[in-house]
Amino acid sequence: MGDIPFIWADVPGHVSYVLIAISYWLTNIYWLRVTAVLGLSLEIVYFQMSGGAMHAGIGWDVVFIAINLYQIYWLVDERRKLKLMKDAHLLRQGVFAGFTDAQLARLVKAGTWRQLDAGTILTHQGKPVEELVLICEGQAIVDASGSVVAHLRDGAFVGEMAFVSGNPASATVIVEQPTRAFVFDMERLRKLVQTDDLVAVAIHRVVGRDLAQKLKVRNDEKTAAA
Repeated sequence: MGDIPFIWADVPGHVSYVLIAISYWLTNIYWLRVTAVLGLSLEIVYFQMSGGAMHAGIGWDVVFIAINLYQIYWLVDERRKLKLMKDAHLLRQGVFAGFTDAQLARLVKAGTWRQLDAGTILTHQGKPVEELVLICEGQAIVDASGSVVAHLRDGAFVGEMAFVSGNPASATVIVEQPTRAFVFDMERLRKLVQTDDLVAVAIHRVVGRDLAQKLKVRNDEKTAAA
């Protein structure tokens, strides 16, 4: 058998399919879409250089490129808004430190910054919880049936059990000193989690970590008191 001739027209095709394969492997959604656009664009070049009736393939490539460019636009816009957001560094340095720009930008849409005065009641024991509060700078106390059972400081959530279970508050939480907090509307956050897998995975991870840490502290205190 003779050697297979090298055809320059095939080069864009090979590079295209390598890039598309790489896009399947990437986990960063922004670079995944950028790589996919490059790969699909080279595939169009390959189709044109190869000759033949490739109009259907080129047409679908154009559709896929348009979809990815639209998503890239929103990713870039979300990052821009996040950079303009005041005190975003407080979220990045806390429980959301591992979030991507896209995850954090989508998440903050469900909440607002709030300055809380000492004495502000965040949850009432036995009553529905309407907000999930992230304490960024400050402190609050947890009162269960008239007894202070915990102190919450920077990086702690208030209302996380209600967010996970949908049950009423298991304790009353009162702001102990002037506190800077990021407050999520519970319903808006639940809807966001239901419709955005990117945010759902991230928020459940940090809320679960917060719950685990609080349970550990409580168990350690019980062990020490025994």
